[in-house]
Amino acid sequence: MVFDMLDWNAMGEIGFEQFYMLVCILLSHQNHLEEQFMYRHSRPVFDLLDLDGDLKISPDNFCMYRFLFNIEKQELKELFHDFDITGDHRLNYKEFKLYTIFSTDKSQNKGKEKKNLKLKSTLMKKVFQQVGMSHKSLLEKNEIQK
Repeated sequence: MVFDMLDWNAMGEIGFEQFYMLVCILLSHQNHLEEQFMYRHSRPVFDLLDLDGDLKISPDNFCMYRFLFNIEKQELKELFHDFDITGDHRLNYKEFKLYTIFSTDKSQNKGKEKKNLKLKSTLMKKVFQQVGMSHKSLLEKNEIQK
């Protein structure tokens, strides 16, 4: 299936350019950088997903290869609902590019939220250590008072 996507000229073989694209996609997937990869390489990714060459991506084409970009089915439905501006149930390049911008921004915000949560957790642990209590003992105290 992935081979067919990369066999751009339907010759039964892939060249170095296609192989390189596959390696880059797999590395981005391994490092959880799919959104950034799609944003930075939006044109080649769009061209990969445009299997019939009509400059539009259908939900079926995207669904077949969504695993490469770590996109859940529900997220894919939302993508076509939110970014299909023309209403033809397919994404042109501009609509796809808008999705990649939004997705990258959303991913960066998630990363910031995770970082803030980790920072808060670390601060709470330090406060408990300073006070000489563990989080567990504080919870036990609250239950005793009830």
